[in-house]
Amino acid sequence: MSGAWTKGVVYAFRRLGLDVDALCASIGVDIEVFLDTAGRPPRDAAGRLWRAALAQSGDRFLGLSAAEVWEARVDHLVFLLLLSAETFGEGLTAGIRFQELLSHGRVITLGEHPEHHPVHINRIEHELPVLAHEVEFLAAILTKLFRFATDGAFVVEEVHFEHPYRGSIEKYSRAFRTTVLFGQRRNTLLISDASWNLSLAHGNQLLHRELRGIAAGLHAGHPDNSFLDGVRDRIKGLLPKGNCGVEPVAAALHMTPRTLQRRLKESGTTFRAVVDATRKSIVLDRLERRQAPEEIVRHAGYTNPRSFRRAMKRWNL
Repeated sequence: MSGAWTKGVVYAFRRLGLDVDALCASIGVDIEVFLDTAGRPPRDAAGRLWRAALAQSGDRFLGLSAAEVWEARVDHLVFLLLLSAETFGEGLTAGIRFQELLSHGRVITLGEHPEHHPVHINRIEHELPVLAHEVEFLAAILTKLFRFATDGAFVVEEVHFEHPYRGSIEKYSRAFRTTVLFGQRRNTLLISDASWNLSLAHGNQLLHRELRGIAAGLHAGHPDNSFLDGVRDRIKGLLPKGNCGVEPVAAALHMTPRTLQRRLKESGTTFRAVVDATRKSIVLDRLERRQAPEEIVRHAGYTNPRSFRRAMKRWNL
């Protein structure tokens, strides 16, 4: 995420009474990295900040608590695109189109549904898995931002989370004011046609067209992370099957192994490094969910316990 995003997280943590300077010192990251709206903190740096905040606060619902005190700030081009359009649907589509200017990848995508407009929240990970707290925070502040954009008229029809129910339905009801379902296939906000077609309180078509032109120019020169995201997704799917060499991954991406390795080199990495980082992300995610060791080993694609122990030692786990 960009500094425009993490700055909001820092302010929310401070409003909860957390010592963010101490948190940043504990993870070895200068707090200015998270406050520079023109900067782009590493994905794992934000993940370490969330984990440190959890340890300091002991709040089992930190994401919802932080979202409750978060305030909408129009301090980024993507937010301006959303707010300046004529209708909510037009603004959201524009914001999603250029979201890489704000995030590390396609965090928000639109889905298909016979009756609603699904807005999917995707986990963009490197080595650290995205926490349920981060997903809940994003879902809740998107809902607040959408209400702000429509002068309070926006209503989310239903909220879906992949993770299981963790208690305190009152906090979810207060955040979303609608039905919240857990253990679902994807993290999703379901939006009705009525909300999709709402007029925006600050709509300005002339300004919106100007901003789209600026965003298109900036976006054209922005690095494309979707390729690496696709490689990681294929690796995650193949690891539990024990068939995660360069050939099957390349075949799943409809390219030759040589093309895959060339494109990874152009992205500044190697196939082996991506597999290792993906495995570490899987292991951390399942350790945090307290899954059985044999399940962790299987999903990470290890058939030899000794190899798994060596990897854990290399990752300082």
